[in-house]
Amino acid sequence: MFVYPTLPQTAGQPLAQNSRLFVNSPRCSSPSPQHLGAAVATEELVRSALCDEALSGAVHPIEALYEFWVPLSHERADLVLVGKAMNGYEIKTERDTLRRLPRQAGAYGRVFDTCSIVAAERHLDAALDLVPDWWGVIAYVNHDQPLAFHEVRAARPNQGVDPETLVRLLWREEARAALLSIGAEPDPRASRVSMWRQLLELIDLGRLREIVRAAILGRDSTSARLPTRRFSSAAISS
Repeated sequence: MFVYPTLPQTAGQPLAQNSRLFVNSPRCSSPSPQHLGAAVATEELVRSALCDEALSGAVHPIEALYEFWVPLSHERADLVLVGKAMNGYEIKTERDTLRRLPRQAGAYGRVFDTCSIVAAERHLDAALDLVPDWWGVIAYVNHDQPLAFHEVRAARPNQGVDPETLVRLLWREEARAALLSIGAEPDPRASRVSMWRQLLELIDLGRLREIVRAAILGRDSTSARLPTRRFSSAAISS
């Protein structure tokens, strides 16, 4: 049986198993099953299905962000789940190549608590060789309806998050608010970069992870220079 993992329960933990996925839910505008076919598993379809499952199975508040910008490398993760952890997903459909995957793996490993590749079956062998062994590997199939997922390898906590990359996810006012929250007094004219440096001097990686997740969840993503599409489990349950 093909299954899709459910929402992680604590920060850094991989997704658990045993939640069957159907893609005819309206939560993230997934196409209905009658429109599916072996040749129609587009990136949008796969991503919508992942989003749908993550939000519908959420135990704690969580948000799903599409096309999430990664600092320095300027890669864009296909789907990121932000709640008690920040988990990144890269989708490779039948129509994609894996040419950029090594670069994407390096970039995502600097910011996300876990990472997973969600790939068409034909990419599995190559993907297993190209991503680090702590990455999760999920296969999707759509020979039959509905679209189904199979966890080939569970994601493990990322031990390589880079604070100097992670802190760059904070906007200027978010960095200032973070400093004030820990009792620091940044210069009102301080640049974003100088406040990032000050934060790195004053807090550890665990606290930085909390601050970044809280900032992302609290911001209006439509005002970002590179806006993301955003879906919330709270909106679904209300």
